[in-house]
Amino acid sequence: MTFDSLTFALFLAIVFPCYVLLRSWSARKNLLLVASCVFYGAWNPFFLSLLAFTTVFDWWAAQRIHAATDGPTRRRWFWASIAASLSLLGFFKYAQFFANTAIDALALVGVRYQPLDLGIVLPLGISFYTFESISYIVDVYKKRITPTRNLRDYGLFMTFFPHLVAGPIMRFADFNAQSTTPRTVSAEGVALGAFMLVGGLFLKIVGADQIFAPVSDTVFAADFKAGFVAAWAGAFSFSMQVYCDFAGYSLAALGIAKMLGFHLPPNFEAPFASVGIAELWTRWHISLSNWLRDYVFNPLGHYRRGRWRGYLNVMITFTACGFWHGAAWHFVVWGALHGVFLVVERMLKDSPIGRWRVWGMRGVRWLLALFTFALFAWAVVYFRAATIGLAWQRTLAMFGLEPADAANLAWNGDSKVFVVALLVGLAAQAWLKPRKGWAWVNTMAWPWRVALLAMMGLAIILSPGKTNAFIYFQF
Repeated sequence: MTFDSLTFALFLAIVFPCYVLLRSWSARKNLLLVASCVFYGAWNPFFLSLLAFTTVFDWWAAQRIHAATDGPTRRRWFWASIAASLSLLGFFKYAQFFANTAIDALALVGVRYQPLDLGIVLPLGISFYTFESISYIVDVYKKRITPTRNLRDYGLFMTFFPHLVAGPIMRFADFNAQSTTPRTVSAEGVALGAFMLVGGLFLKIVGADQIFAPVSDTVFAADFKAGFVAAWAGAFSFSMQVYCDFAGYSLAALGIAKMLGFHLPPNFEAPFASVGIAELWTRWHISLSNWLRDYVFNPLGHYRRGRWRGYLNVMITFTACGFWHGAAWHFVVWGALHGVFLVVERMLKDSPIGRWRVWGMRGVRWLLALFTFALFAWAVVYFRAATIGLAWQRTLAMFGLEPADAANLAWNGDSKVFVVALLVGLAAQAWLKPRKGWAWVNTMAWPWRVALLAMMGLAIILSPGKTNAFIYFQF
């Protein structure tokens, strides 16, 4: 069940009125828990049992950590919980990768095996809910929070359907503060939430699937020989596609939660208007960036052990980020490239060059923002391409080293729509950058808001109907 399906529309049309009609907050939470289980189980009932196991075991382990009076007992329960979560994630997400890597490594020394297909199906959203459970256990172990004794409340935190399968990644303390206090369903919240939901679906269905996906699918096809223009068009197009896809899903999730009276943390804040990769990662997949900072980078020692140790920690963190995104070497390269960008950027800022006043000029900052977007687009080639070899071919083309039989995209209607949408999208990012959050929608006059909502709704209805799976569902 996905947000852009008719099944979900029917699901929400049943759940939301029932939620509003119930007066007891306890009854409302029971409804949300059951509805969330139905939402997840509709895809594959078996994998609901994995989510239930992770939820119950971590809830119990947190109780044991909190109740333990000695360090060794606390550590045993802590590592038992971490091991259980990572073992499930490792098996379902990385077992095939490690099997393939072992076969390839043995082939290098002359030992050859047939490719091994383990037939593993990745449970939807396992990376996201595993990170949430780990953050909960770590925070309990570090005594940052007190574990809840209420299994229902913890279960709702883990399964809350708006953010369950693709984030944003929640922290228990933030969600628990809301779930233990009755939520209010207001006309203003429902109106804003509905606007965000439709806006998110518009980004996904119209932007990602209808405008940008055709260009990136053409350029990243294995048999397409991309020239300079085509390679950059594919990189720019997939950058906008993955943004519209994931930011659209996140916006829809925030909107649905807003309708129910909940507040989820923002996941995207105009990332393509960023000046520098460091700023971009404070605006792109924000909940993951914050999670990596708090649970990977900071425990490694930060910069207190010296500048070069800090650079190494950045590389470790972003290489791990790449591996989290996918069990393939091209994802690792993508993450490592961002690590290199961040280290080089930090070095430049610490050098005399970084203190030049010219960097503060508005025109220069616009150019730096475009350069940042170009760097992101170059790196995202390794995210989109099916293999490192294909990504390298597109990289050579982007740097003017394309093969003799290289081709560029035809200048037709689809290409013209793509170029206009790219320019409009970047301009919209620049406009949105100083407007944090979505409160600006409430400042719009009602006629304009209704007109914009109607246009987005009409574009969704008139779309051909063929949509791609949400990109981040594979993670």
